[in-house]
Amino acid sequence: MKKVLFITWDSDSSNYLENLFLPIFKGVKDRYAIQFHVMQFSWAGPEEVQRLKRLSESMGIAYVQYPVHKKPHAFLGVLWTVYKGVYHIRNYVQEHSIQTVMPRSTMPAMMVNRLLDYLKKNEVEVVFDADGLPLQERLDYASLKSDSKHYKILKREETKLLKWADKVLVRTQKAKEIHLDLIGRAHADKFHVVTNGRDAGFFKPDPAARKEIREKLGLGEGELLFVYSGSLGPQYVFTEMLMLFYQYFLEFGKAKFLVLSRSAGDLPPMTGNLEGLVIPLALDFQEIPRYLSAADVAFNFRLPAPSLVGIAPIKLGEYLMMGIPTITSKGIGDTEDLIAGKDFCCLVDLKEPDYPDKAIAWIREVLPGLERDAIRAFGVNEFGLDRSVEGYGKCLVYSE
Repeated sequence: MKKVLFITWDSDSSNYLENLFLPIFKGVKDRYAIQFHVMQFSWAGPEEVQRLKRLSESMGIAYVQYPVHKKPHAFLGVLWTVYKGVYHIRNYVQEHSIQTVMPRSTMPAMMVNRLLDYLKKNEVEVVFDADGLPLQERLDYASLKSDSKHYKILKREETKLLKWADKVLVRTQKAKEIHLDLIGRAHADKFHVVTNGRDAGFFKPDPAARKEIREKLGLGEGELLFVYSGSLGPQYVFTEMLMLFYQYFLEFGKAKFLVLSRSAGDLPPMTGNLEGLVIPLALDFQEIPRYLSAADVAFNFRLPAPSLVGIAPIKLGEYLMMGIPTITSKGIGDTEDLIAGKDFCCLVDLKEPDYPDKAIAWIREVLPGLERDAIRAFGVNEFGLDRSVEGYGKCLVYSE
């Protein structure tokens, strides 16, 4: 079996490894006979690390974690972690006869950059998972500044590995074009666009759960249930979703808004006219499909920003695999091309003041005639786990 070392850098609460990458790696392992090893740098506690280790090993995937140091100073701790990480990666490659290293995003890229001569000399393939556009995202939504020394260092490290990697993974065609504009068209053949796939057997409508959950939420006959599932950070513009929902309610009544988020407890209590209409819930991941089954229309909104073109929206795939018609904002990755002409998605421009009117007209005129089975079939084809497994597998198995 070919041995691949996936290197990732995560916070103490990130669930991408568990909910996205591990299922993909298991699928690739089973279909293409590739053995995955995961090296995670994070500041998760011992209990979480042991849980991830057990989960990985249950899928036949080796897992090791190294702590990201935060003391005596966060910046110095990160530098020390990177310095030690180079040593850990080199030792792991030697000890386990790794044939491909796959760093994900910027910090793992920084570590692998310091091993390029060693890896080339020992014929170890480098596959850079460039993710979306993570540095641009930090410029858009965080405190990173384009004229700062910090940004320039990180951008230099990312660009170096984009040039020197044997293969590069991105999530959208637009991200590929942005990177090629930077490093040159001569690198085009080594880029692979892969998807963030979900398990179609997990994200599937459940009619019994729909009935049960709607009764539990106190939804009356013919009452429309809006849903949003995901994070509540500023880039997800929850206020815009809330305003659209409330405008619909004021015009037509008989509607509620279900908010499924690990951060649901951070929402202020809904008072006044919104009390009882907005239902925030923090659920275990395993419960999400049951509650999505109860929904009639979903939100997939992101704050307009340059980094959006590199993003493949996982939530859109989940909604469509569940057969839920979706209101989605413009500018997110390749979404506009993908859903062009599809009446089960309402594409809105959040910069236009009348976008709520457009969405509400779609809900009233188009949504009642939609076939949820057809929506699910499209979702499974475009966003299913099989598509991701095939994409990763072909990249890792075949030489350029």
